[in-house]
Amino acid sequence: MFHRTFLVARMSLVPDVAGTFPPITERQIRRTMRLSVLEGVPGICFIVGTTGSVITGFALSLGSTPFQIGLISSIGLLGQLLTPLAAWLAGLLGRRKPLCVVLAFLGRVVWFPTIILPAVLPPEVRPILLLTVITLSGLFNSSAGVLWVSWMGDVIPSGERGRFFGFRSSSLGVIAMLANLGAGALIDQIARPLGFQIVLVVSTVLGAISALMLIAHTEPRTPQPRNDLLTTLLEPFADPNFRRVLLFAVYWTFSVMVAAPFVIPYFLQQLKMSYTQIAILSVIGALCALVFAPMWGRIADRVGNKPMLQFTSLIAATLLPASWMLATPLQLLPIWAGALIDAFANTATGQGSFNLLLSSTSPIKRTAFVSAFFATTGLAGFLGGLASGPILEVFSHPMFAVSTLGLQWTQYHWLFLISAILRAQAWWLLKPIHEEGAWSMREMLARKQTNRSQRVDSRKP
Repeated sequence: MFHRTFLVARMSLVPDVAGTFPPITERQIRRTMRLSVLEGVPGICFIVGTTGSVITGFALSLGSTPFQIGLISSIGLLGQLLTPLAAWLAGLLGRRKPLCVVLAFLGRVVWFPTIILPAVLPPEVRPILLLTVITLSGLFNSSAGVLWVSWMGDVIPSGERGRFFGFRSSSLGVIAMLANLGAGALIDQIARPLGFQIVLVVSTVLGAISALMLIAHTEPRTPQPRNDLLTTLLEPFADPNFRRVLLFAVYWTFSVMVAAPFVIPYFLQQLKMSYTQIAILSVIGALCALVFAPMWGRIADRVGNKPMLQFTSLIAATLLPASWMLATPLQLLPIWAGALIDAFANTATGQGSFNLLLSSTSPIKRTAFVSAFFATTGLAGFLGGLASGPILEVFSHPMFAVSTLGLQWTQYHWLFLISAILRAQAWWLLKPIHEEGAWSMREMLARKQTNRSQRVDSRKP
């Protein structure tokens, strides 16, 4: 029986007489698109339960130092360095789906040791084991993610990517909202670390389910280049336009990760927010993303991803860090406004970077290019997170604690300011990128103003 199944599987990979594989049907495309949204439901619950406020709070409850907090928030990105190996293996196998499923499943179940971690280990070892679990999970999930991106890039028609991923992002944002609320309420109500452990076990089970759901997806039988490992590693960097896309993504990721590991600790320790309040922030963001994600998807399909990224990266660089810095324990209004700004800007930067990556790669070489993208941005994110802890400790010196305009300036404010200055320079790196049919940012804003003026004129008697 096994031998027969193996032969059938191998026969399904045989090209036709022209040397190409039979194309995926329209019915298979629509079915896989629907399944992709459904698979994302347990998948996003896994992400909520193993990242963000949950894992940062868990690390704080284990007694992690600022340096360890920076590592915990970024070391998972280091696993992306091995994603070219996954691309190479996919080329050897001639398929991405089986390897993607196995890696995604391993990336989920590796979290099970954290359930018993606080009970069996001495306090000084607990953060180290947590770092180990996060590293292994990042290694497996990053490699699976590269294969999934390449795979879905071949499934989703290029003219529909913006709308589809906008719809998928906004739909899963609602699920993430509910998961965040449930996790936050549970952690606030149950003694720690038990509350964290319950969230982690539920998230891990749901994550394993989402990995197994990938089995039902259809993989287009696109020929996978069987290059040697060195070619897989180096070939993407020979493409000038891909290097430009990569430079922007690397710089942006580093700039964001300089501050990202300490946003949640700032909310918890400086602003004295509860986990439920932090979960409410995610609710605000998810509800706003329901509007913004599809909107940006339509805009990207119309004007291109490049001008959209130029516009929203400036907003994410300036208004978002400012909203954090203006808040106080007695005045959280800027934080609530920041959730709106975050949803407005980062739904666009996330979608735009993803779509720009897909549009800058050819289908037959996409896996290698996506793996190179993940590896380099992962390294940049890790280095940014690695730097964040020492930077925070430097600005913890009393000489940097100042009061101005009624605000107490802390080490967190200095960290956010440095990140904001770095982010604000990123839009320059988008200018040299070529995107077929994309408008310039000036043209996008000018047409928007023209359309607004025409609407006003049409209403005049």
